[in-house]
Amino acid sequence: MRSPACLMILVSFVCFTVSMSGTAAGDVAPGDILDKSNWENAQGLLPEAVLNWVKNGDMTMAIDQLEYDPREYVPAVARKSYGVNQGIYEVDAEDMIIEASTGKPPKFIEGVPFPEETDIDMEDPKAGTKIMYNKFYHTYSAGNQKFPFGTVWVSRNHGFEREVKCEWQQYPLNGFPGHKNQSNREGYERFALIRVLAPFDIAGTNILLMRYLDKKADTTLAYVPAIRRVRRMSPANRSDSFIGSDCCVDDAWCFDGKVSGFSWKLLRKQESLLPFLDTKVLPLEKNGGHGWVTGKNIKQIRYGYEEEGWQGSPWMATNLIWVKRPTYVIEMKPKDPYYNYGTQYVWIDAEVNWMIVWKIIYDRADKYWKVVWYSYGGAASPDDQTRLITGTSMQCIDDRTGHGTIIRFPEPKNQWAYGAKLNKNDYSLGGFQKLCK
Repeated sequence: MRSPACLMILVSFVCFTVSMSGTAAGDVAPGDILDKSNWENAQGLLPEAVLNWVKNGDMTMAIDQLEYDPREYVPAVARKSYGVNQGIYEVDAEDMIIEASTGKPPKFIEGVPFPEETDIDMEDPKAGTKIMYNKFYHTYSAGNQKFPFGTVWVSRNHGFEREVKCEWQQYPLNGFPGHKNQSNREGYERFALIRVLAPFDIAGTNILLMRYLDKKADTTLAYVPAIRRVRRMSPANRSDSFIGSDCCVDDAWCFDGKVSGFSWKLLRKQESLLPFLDTKVLPLEKNGGHGWVTGKNIKQIRYGYEEEGWQGSPWMATNLIWVKRPTYVIEMKPKDPYYNYGTQYVWIDAEVNWMIVWKIIYDRADKYWKVVWYSYGGAASPDDQTRLITGTSMQCIDDRTGHGTIIRFPEPKNQWAYGAKLNKNDYSLGGFQKLCK
């Protein structure tokens, strides 16, 4: 039998261990509903800011399980690269991808550069950087994309304020083998275009994003109809508010900045609760003679301001499902001293397209500011030959101002196109100026 002194030492050790590791993690099971009455069950499974939303009654979570394995919903190009790219690439001191054998930048990368099973080591100081490159190249492997979306302003006190209709286009020049033989003298990694389509007062606002394969900062051009001029944005401007919303340009897909413009530190791998559209796979439909669209049968996400009697935040999605998943937690810090955000923490699904689900944002004084978060789901063609993961919603929540921006992703009225027919010339300066006339 232990003596009283030994027991006291043991108790003291346990208390010290708990205090050093944080609050003990809770646990959940399919069928559970998490709300402010049992929020403790989600401890350790959510970022602290999100856990506080549950605790305060801003959101509820329906815990469920998927009827499919998300690891199987990967573009064919990415899936093939897992077995080909092992050990081929590395990251240098400036956070740029290089060939491991030569130390030189690769001319072209097919698929994902750093397969997880061989190239992601928790002890590697560049592991966080590699994961972020995987995030982008998974997206590129799906080819051209054309995504209409709605940007909705919502206030805690007043509910719905306004909606702006927009469109995102992406044209990758790396990662997607279909574009491998295209001329690329300037060394671009990808083009992206954000268009504002309605309402009338800001329609015609356009932003062209041009990313380079080397360490050169992105070229970002913006056209504002009120001044009828194309202006070049600085890298720091990408952290400014997008058309007055709670989001900035770099918040797209939770993070759309240049990887080498930030420092990355992989903190841990853990189980987390992540949001999915549904337990089932979303059926894709043929997009004319090329590519696939999300179609009109997609589940419609509903938000608090649309639900009579809803007691939570008016911007909160009310009918998503929440699934426990393996997650990487990475700290990111901007290298640009004029960037509006300070330290940020991204929570990334460790198995599904390296999708960022939570981004917790602090200001430059290291004070908590806001959260950007993202839901997603599996999608497949009728013949099951095309499989991918698609985003299904995004929200930017400013907890200081009590205001949120909902980004309404694919819906019956917003059909997302993968393998879209796009013209590379539209993403040149001349093509952009022509679009803006």
